[in-house]
Amino acid sequence: MANNKKKEELSAEVTQGILAGSNYLQRLWLYALLGMLLSLLAGFAYLLFLRDAALQEQQVTRAARSVAVQQAAQIEHQLIQFQSRLGAAANAPLALSAIASGQAEDLALVEKAMLDYFTDVASLRLIALGELGTATLEASDVGLRNHIELDLVRRTSQGETVTPESYQFEGRWLTSLARSVQHPHLADRSAVILATLDNSVFADSLAAIGAELGRSSLSQTYVTGNFSNTTEIAATGNGAAMEYAAEADFNNGTWSIRFTPSAQMLSLYRVEPIGLLVVMAVLVAAVPVAMLVFLVGTQRAMGTEVETILESAERKTSYQVGLPALLPLARQLRRITLQQASQLGPGSAARQAKPAAAAAEAEADTEDSTEPPADAGETAPAPAGAAPVPDHIFRAYDIRGIVETELSDALVTRIGQALGTLAGEQNQQAIIVASDGRTSSPAIKNSFVRALLGTGRDVVDIGLVPTPVLYYATHTLDIRSGVVVTASHNPADYNGFKITLDGKPLAGNDLQRLKERMVAGNFGSGAGRLAKQDVKADYLDAVLGDIVISNPLKIVVDAGNGAAGELAPAMLEGLGCEVVRLHCDIDGSFPNHHPDPSVDENLTDLQATVTQVGADFGVAFDGDGDRLCVVTAEGEIVRNDTLLMLFAQDVVSRNPGADVVFDVKCSSHLTQLVSKHGGRPVLWKTGHAFMREKVSETGALLGGEFSGHIYFGERWFGFDDAIYAAARLAEIISGTGMDLATLLSEYPQTANTPEIRIPSSEAEKFEITRKLAESADFGLGKVTSIDGIRVDYNDGWGLLRASNTGPTLIARFEANDVDALERIKQQFRDQLKRAAPDLDPGF
Repeated sequence: MANNKKKEELSAEVTQGILAGSNYLQRLWLYALLGMLLSLLAGFAYLLFLRDAALQEQQVTRAARSVAVQQAAQIEHQLIQFQSRLGAAANAPLALSAIASGQAEDLALVEKAMLDYFTDVASLRLIALGELGTATLEASDVGLRNHIELDLVRRTSQGETVTPESYQFEGRWLTSLARSVQHPHLADRSAVILATLDNSVFADSLAAIGAELGRSSLSQTYVTGNFSNTTEIAATGNGAAMEYAAEADFNNGTWSIRFTPSAQMLSLYRVEPIGLLVVMAVLVAAVPVAMLVFLVGTQRAMGTEVETILESAERKTSYQVGLPALLPLARQLRRITLQQASQLGPGSAARQAKPAAAAAEAEADTEDSTEPPADAGETAPAPAGAAPVPDHIFRAYDIRGIVETELSDALVTRIGQALGTLAGEQNQQAIIVASDGRTSSPAIKNSFVRALLGTGRDVVDIGLVPTPVLYYATHTLDIRSGVVVTASHNPADYNGFKITLDGKPLAGNDLQRLKERMVAGNFGSGAGRLAKQDVKADYLDAVLGDIVISNPLKIVVDAGNGAAGELAPAMLEGLGCEVVRLHCDIDGSFPNHHPDPSVDENLTDLQATVTQVGADFGVAFDGDGDRLCVVTAEGEIVRNDTLLMLFAQDVVSRNPGADVVFDVKCSSHLTQLVSKHGGRPVLWKTGHAFMREKVSETGALLGGEFSGHIYFGERWFGFDDAIYAAARLAEIISGTGMDLATLLSEYPQTANTPEIRIPSSEAEKFEITRKLAESADFGLGKVTSIDGIRVDYNDGWGLLRASNTGPTLIARFEANDVDALERIKQQFRDQLKRAAPDLDPGF
């Protein structure tokens, strides 16, 4: 009986034709788990054995190249200075008198005097030339060491400009330099001065930069016909890593520096794998757990869904299938079930019609709708009688206003409609949009983006980033237009827009045309597309790939709770620096201090922290990260025109003849420094848009404003980028081995003021500067009126201009001493009293 019963059950199961096989989901889970683990292990193996090694090699090679370039520049500078001193000594009255007499005893007396002056010289000869020049001159005749010195004398006497020549003499390496001297009043009286240096002076110079980091070798190449020979003429230090050796050539074409890193230098750039191994272990453990949770959850979900399908098969009401893959099964099961039910008893035809209608209805209800929303992509033109556009929010180079009273949602929408329309007319299909960290920025950005989309513009939203990252995106995403929602350094209740259209900042007349389009209300319409993209990692990679830090520094970063709070510290840490974060949490209410680093009182926290933690220097950023301020290790504030001197000296030294653009608020000593180092100073209007245009127009390799906007055209894109400028400063300090205060000490120390802000009104500030320009009398001062009134005197200068960003006048003064400073300030006080009797100048 029992056996017969089992046979019947087995027969029933086979008759139904459905048997349970192996669990496909479990096999799929095992395959997926194995694939993910293998991918993880392969990825981490790549990072551990290939990428980290390549990263170390890249960093060491860059550092070695930096050391070699600095050493070459140092020795070239040393030779230039020596030749300059040599020429000055040769043209001294005592030397010229000996040349005129031509007597051996007079020449010997001058030689001895010059040897006493040039303590670093191994020997020095003053060789008088007669009418026959050096035609019959032999080395032994004038006490020369060899034919090399004789050849230098011959070629110099014939008018050639000769380069230094090195040679080995009695077991040591020497370098000889020759210079011709012509008596200013006796045409037939001339001489050649020949000075010889012991090459140990070059070895000492090499040791001063990077001796502990590796081996530095100074070489000279001799070329004879098709044959060349390179010989080491001075060296210092020890280096083991030949594969990382780097070379730098001198301008004379025959000398070069080869720097080979030491094991100690390699250790500075070693990438420790422990962190990566910990992450790998965590992921390897977490992946199976996550996959198991997914497997169990999927099986349960499918079981629940099947139960729902079975229960709903006989119902006529609609329902939604949780797993879309089961939708055909649910529909077919309901159709079969209802058809079978309709065949039971009278009225089957009616019952068959109803289930069919119900099935059709259920099918229609479960399909996804493809119709767009009724208002998608459509924006109505600005209605007649719309609220007037406030003129004063349209500044000289951006839009700014108080959010609650001046930047309504309707006005923001009209700004977006007008810009989208103008962009379309200039064939700018896509616009990049970003915002700073102000509490009002997300809502303003959303309204603005909707308006742009409604004009048919495509929008790429790159999120909350500093303004320089928006500029970077317009140079790298093949989209030349961008807008950042920000009020820069203004208080928290302000907001606005900085606009770049077709690669140019929207300012001046172009900004007024935007306002005119808003007033006219004739906007385009369309349905643009919105995409989101994160460019922060690309931006960081670009900065880190450009900057080389020779020696790690300790830096305090005060982001003022602004948009640079995330990227600026991450960038400096990526360069290997130790970063102390101060107010780096992004908070649009700016709870710690006003987001304007150009005001000294906003730097007190930074000054105190730098001295307290013993940092090398500190940096502060404004609300959107495009303005920089720096303090030294001693907590002293560095005025930005002084900082610009350091940047200018660095850039122009590598690029003679380069333009350097700076605004009217900068020191007159900056003009002198740029000219002294072979650059071309260009004075221009204050304002980031005006400066960007001028830097682009002139092809300048550097630009800067007293307010802290720094524009690097050398190795960067030419827009104002405070984060990149901070990295360049770190590169200079680490490369020289000197602290910031020492580097700046060589620049002139003057009596000066910071920016003095005089409260006024939007209308009065321009009227006052106009009156001064037309009728003020500044005595012997030279007046420049490209931006307000700047008056330069022999011992200082003063400036008064209308602010582009607020209802204030801006004044600044600089002089050689305090008395001159007070005299210039009094001149401006007197003229201001005539132009605006009721105005309190505040200085």
